[in-house]
Amino acid sequence: MVTLSKPISAGQAQAYHKEEFANARENYYTEGERVRGEWQGQLAERWGLTGEVNEQQFARLSEGQHPATGEQLVRHQTAREYENGRGEMVRSMEHRAGWDATFSAPKSVSLTALVGGDDRVKEAHRESVRTALDEMEKYVQARIGGNVPAQTTGAWAVAKFEHDSSRPVDGYAAPQLHTHVVVFNVTETADGNTRALQPQELYKTQQYATAVYRSELAARLQTMGYEIERGEHGQPEIKGYSREYLEASSPRRQQITEHMEAEGRTGAGAAQIAAHQTRDAKQPLSHDEVRAQHQKLAIEYGQQPQRVLTEAAQRPGIELMPEQSQCAAHEGMSYARERGMEREAVTDERSLMRDALKHTMGDARLPEIRAEFERRVESRELIDVPRKEGLAGRAFTTGEMQGYERELIERMKMGQGNRDVLADGNVRQQTMEQHPHLSLSQRNAVETVLTSRDRMTALEGVAGAGKTTSLAAVREAAVRAGYEVEGLAPTSRAAQKLGEAGMATETLQRHLTRGDRADNGQKRLYVVDESSMASTKQMHTFVERLKENDRVLFVGDTRQHEAVEAGRPYAQLQEAGLRTAHLDEIIRQKDPALKEAVEQLARGEVREAIGNLNQQGHVLEIKDRVERIDEIAREYVRSPVRTLVVSPDNESRREINQHIHRAMQESGQVKPEEHRVHVLYTRQDITGADRQHAQNYERGDVLRYSKGSKPLGIEAGEYARVTATDRETNTVTVKRHGNEELSYDPRRLQGVTVYRDAERTFAQGDRVQMTAPYHAEKLANRELGTVEKIDGDGNLKLKMDSGREVEFNARQHPHLDYGYAVTSHSSQGQTADRVLIHVDSSQAHGELLNSRMAYVSVSRAQFDVKIYTNDSKTLGQELSRNVNKATALQEQRMPEQQSDQKMEPQPERGPQIGISQGMSLA
Repeated sequence: MVTLSKPISAGQAQAYHKEEFANARENYYTEGERVRGEWQGQLAERWGLTGEVNEQQFARLSEGQHPATGEQLVRHQTAREYENGRGEMVRSMEHRAGWDATFSAPKSVSLTALVGGDDRVKEAHRESVRTALDEMEKYVQARIGGNVPAQTTGAWAVAKFEHDSSRPVDGYAAPQLHTHVVVFNVTETADGNTRALQPQELYKTQQYATAVYRSELAARLQTMGYEIERGEHGQPEIKGYSREYLEASSPRRQQITEHMEAEGRTGAGAAQIAAHQTRDAKQPLSHDEVRAQHQKLAIEYGQQPQRVLTEAAQRPGIELMPEQSQCAAHEGMSYARERGMEREAVTDERSLMRDALKHTMGDARLPEIRAEFERRVESRELIDVPRKEGLAGRAFTTGEMQGYERELIERMKMGQGNRDVLADGNVRQQTMEQHPHLSLSQRNAVETVLTSRDRMTALEGVAGAGKTTSLAAVREAAVRAGYEVEGLAPTSRAAQKLGEAGMATETLQRHLTRGDRADNGQKRLYVVDESSMASTKQMHTFVERLKENDRVLFVGDTRQHEAVEAGRPYAQLQEAGLRTAHLDEIIRQKDPALKEAVEQLARGEVREAIGNLNQQGHVLEIKDRVERIDEIAREYVRSPVRTLVVSPDNESRREINQHIHRAMQESGQVKPEEHRVHVLYTRQDITGADRQHAQNYERGDVLRYSKGSKPLGIEAGEYARVTATDRETNTVTVKRHGNEELSYDPRRLQGVTVYRDAERTFAQGDRVQMTAPYHAEKLANRELGTVEKIDGDGNLKLKMDSGREVEFNARQHPHLDYGYAVTSHSSQGQTADRVLIHVDSSQAHGELLNSRMAYVSVSRAQFDVKIYTNDSKTLGQELSRNVNKATALQEQRMPEQQSDQKMEPQPERGPQIGISQGMSLA
């Protein structure tokens, strides 16, 4: 895989070159005292940099100088201290030399190359790195400066250093083939000017580069007679190695894992921190000693490297035949197209290529995948759409997605101005008289809705404006006017909340699953709450099924979180002219200063709002992550009633929950006697397209069949565990209740949810949340409650926040978790007295820290907010990121109104084209 470091300074780069990159002291399979680095890149070629990396050339480039003449190419910045606008002393970073991109071979590949001694495998690694770097280079950009967008140059100079061992652990340096690639912070524009690099697009290219490297490596290994299988993380592993030997050969990985477990931390970011904190001191181990250790371990495990080499030598290599490779490429690109368009209406070409390469690893190579991709572009199966200036690469949508959006807008416009008012004057007057408590803003909004002559209307309200109260008045008026009123929402929790307005509710997906209904002429008003979280496909299907006398009121806030799946139809309909009533007076916040900050967030003034909160003492900077989370736990314990903790991602949410659980026990507010409960959590990395292919399932996955299958004998609601998968036949084998095994093609089933196992220890007094709806007990997903009783058999008695008491056994419904901390997405629709918000810019994915997260999280609080961060100085910048989902109909866009930094004020125009990668939602 490929990992790209944070920027390294000139001093760091030169020190690393001397001590790490070029030093062969800890490179135990390299003869001599130096690692002979190698140049690559178009810019390197222009400057005559070929072959071995010269120390002087490396040093000059790290300083932003011409490698041959020493001429300063990019402005050199020395570290300095200065006082910022808030009177704080800040130290700037010295000149950014560049970045370290590390290509790591899979463990079985390292063992085969190094312990087994097959130099061809090392060469396969080198060539795969070279190919991946050539692909990465296409997306290199120059930083122009000011407000001028970055310019794609496709030219860089990089220095490669191949290493063969990991950092020693207890005197053992494991064999680990990897290549450090130093990407220098300089490029050249088309007019010949040299500029510093804009790194954002490089970070976006990491996953694509990883897929290219792995695909190339798998194909090359197969030509040598090695059999390939997919590893736990999709990497190509050479068959023939036992799990025990692989783990014994990875003490460094085990060391990092144990450190993370001890700290209660998970995730890639935490792993990087743990790797740094657990680094053993350098040890004077001789090359012969280390090689002897490797051979001794190999003997203990049955000389697996030698056996694998011998078997490969006896096996004919597999050369990918053009016809087979083209067929695989066709299937791979079909999968990538389906997967990409499931969650985004517009998808970056790197994402499509990445998914196709991952799907076909070992069956097709980059040239065939690229050819199939271009064929689909030419045939308009993939439609090139305009991108915002300054973004690298192309973006694509499909005619199908454009059709959904176009039809949705057309149906909205066809129903404008040709209906009777929703409620006549008498009904409106009666309604207003019975709701004298409505504010002026609420009265105006209700009046606008009830006087609409359109089939579809929107009620757009800022967070905390009293939408539920207004909807109660709308419902009463509609019923008086002869309408049946039905409430719908994208999530079960939102549907439950909508029910407080006095109407029968269900989820939008459940409504759509019922299928089309007969038209009996009954007038019906659908109220669709949290409409910003509905996807384009959902909304299209819903609108397509409307009958002649049906009316729709879409309710939501375009500033809050959007759908996980593709599209932003609620905002898009407003942009296309959907008549909209506005609730713009905030009534939730009782503290004037807090209300002012929420109003700023609602206007898109994120930096100003965060600065405002900082000045009021609501922002607390704690650099150390564990100390920061401990402080959140302590603050929660001081006043837990009606306190909500919000964190951007599931990993940090789980970490915070564990800390609060322990702190609550230590304070005596949760009983010390706790019981271990088996729970399930959703595999959020697997899409609907993924579920059609056996290779995406993993042994141990737990499956729940919501629809069941008569031919297979599977009942709706049944659970099973994956015991095996077969990529060749696309077969999943599961073990059902009673240990009965069943094998089937996953394309035959729909409504399958994939879970992973976990354990939680709950005690009396613990806050819990449901992680899936429990229809038998009428519990909504993400509904919160408190444990009143629990025993060793998993019997639970919960008092929900709604006031209901429920009892069930966790084995009947293993979908629950701690409820102290929730993600920002889960917090939408909730209200609390105070909110504690966790923002760690060093670990949370950039797409999770944005203006929507800031607005939703802060606006949950009535009285108080505290934001805990690792860096208060950059907090406003991190949270002002705009993450509007893209739309397929680009003629609706107005590029001059886009912004990378601010959320557009109401009404929103011109959604930014962007790719939401790896989003972890609760």
